[in-house]
Amino acid sequence: MLQHMGPTGWWPAETLFEIMVGAVLTQNTAWGNVDRSLHALKAVDALEPHAIMALEPGSLQDLIRPSGFYRNKAKTLQSLSRWYIERCGARPEGAADIADDDLRAELLGLFGIGGETADDLVLYVFSRRAFVADTYARRLFTFLGFTVPAGYPSFHKAFAPAVLASGLDVSQLQEFHGLIDEYGKAYRTDEAKAESFLSGFKM
Repeated sequence: MLQHMGPTGWWPAETLFEIMVGAVLTQNTAWGNVDRSLHALKAVDALEPHAIMALEPGSLQDLIRPSGFYRNKAKTLQSLSRWYIERCGARPEGAADIADDDLRAELLGLFGIGGETADDLVLYVFSRRAFVADTYARRLFTFLGFTVPAGYPSFHKAFAPAVLASGLDVSQLQEFHGLIDEYGKAYRTDEAKAESFLSGFKM
C-alpha cells in the first residue's frame, strides 16, 4: 500500500490534543463534519484541555454540533480532558509510567471512549504500539480472505497480536492505519478492491 499510495501523514492535526478531540468527534460521522467542529473550537481558542473543561456543557455542545451526537461527545471531551489534566498533567509524557495495557484500560474506563477511540489515542497521542481495528480494517481483512469476528473487541483481540508481532514500530503502525483508511476510501466496494493493486493478495 505504501508503494502504490505513498505516505498518508495520518493523523492530520496541529497538536496532539487536537488528535484527542478529533478521535472523539469522528465517532459515527464523516471527517468533514469533524473538521468543522475543530475549526469552531479553534476560533474561540478552546482546543486545549483546560479550555474544554472551562466551557459550559451547552457552549461546548454548540461548538461541536456539526459532528453529531454532540451531547454525549461534549461529555466525553470533558471527561477525557479532566483525565488528561489530572492523570497526565495535560502532557503525553505524563503517562510514561503507565503500562500499555493499563493505559488502554484507563481510557476505556472513561465515558464515551470505546475500543477504536482508545486505540487511536494510544497510537497517535501516547506513541504506543497499537492496532486500530476499525471498519476500514475489517473490510480490508475480510476482502483479503480472513475470517473476521463480529464486533470491535473480538476483531481487535483476534488480530492485534499478529499485527504487533510484525515488528512495525509506532510510526509504521500509524502509517499502516492511515493507509488502510485511505485505501478503504479509494476502493469502497469489494468490486473496486478486486480491481485494485491488492487483488493479488487475496487468500
